[in-house]
Amino acid sequence: MKLGVVRQNGSTRLAVVYNGKIVDATEAAGTTDLKSVVTEWETLYPRIAASLEHGTLLTGDILWQAPLPAPPKFLLLAGNFRAHVIESGFAPAPEENLTPQFFMKPSTAIIGPSEEIPITDANHALDYEAELAVVIGRRTHRASLQDAMQAVWGYTVVNDISERKLNDGMVDRKKRSNDDFYDWLVGKWFDGSAPMGPWLVTADDLPTDARVQAWLNGDQVQDAPLSAMIHTIAEAIVYISNVLTLEPGDVISMGTPAGVGLARGRLLQDGDLIECEVSGIGRIRNYVRKAL
Repeated sequence: MKLGVVRQNGSTRLAVVYNGKIVDATEAAGTTDLKSVVTEWETLYPRIAASLEHGTLLTGDILWQAPLPAPPKFLLLAGNFRAHVIESGFAPAPEENLTPQFFMKPSTAIIGPSEEIPITDANHALDYEAELAVVIGRRTHRASLQDAMQAVWGYTVVNDISERKLNDGMVDRKKRSNDDFYDWLVGKWFDGSAPMGPWLVTADDLPTDARVQAWLNGDQVQDAPLSAMIHTIAEAIVYISNVLTLEPGDVISMGTPAGVGLARGRLLQDGDLIECEVSGIGRIRNYVRKAL
């Protein structure tokens, strides 16, 4: 099932993509907040499912919103595709005994699936990263590999927009030994640097052969199967849940494949269109615009 939030004629509605149509499920769910739907899924699912055959159709101009604009935690994996590790200039990742590397983004980074990505005077090397994102459906602490996937409610698509050369414009900068790491980390935090959507897809709808893909101005720049990830979804949940408690509505973005702009020598510019897709889930399309 595909569930999202749309705006139409100044109104916000909970929407379900069903048999090629968009059905208004607001009344059945009693909310337009997808975090609440995820949290109360066992109760709300029968009501939502029962409403789909005869529900009101949403037609005309609608605008899909970020499905989870303020998740309790927005976590992302770094270097989770081997080819991307290499293109980033690092030594190849060892084949075994690796721990996932993860970080967080602020909710102010999250924008909708068709909103504009701002590029500012502080950006010197703005880049794209198409990613599969996992939505947590139950409170999870110290998961095991055997039960980790039970924590997954569903999936969405994220573009982890990254500023690769933060502070490069600073004259006569005196650098500390860890400045490069913090430049990389803070470069992930710009407002509007995490397009998300176009909706959430329940866990049972993820194809086993799903691929992560991206197109820049119509040219394909990223394409890899989920099987190319170093750490599986279950392994990431096990590791993260031994550090912190996962909660319903948390988002874990699983890292990006090779083909980012820095490696290709083609970073994002004003007017670019960057599209990110996970097959079977959906595609987000965002223009890059110079911020005023």
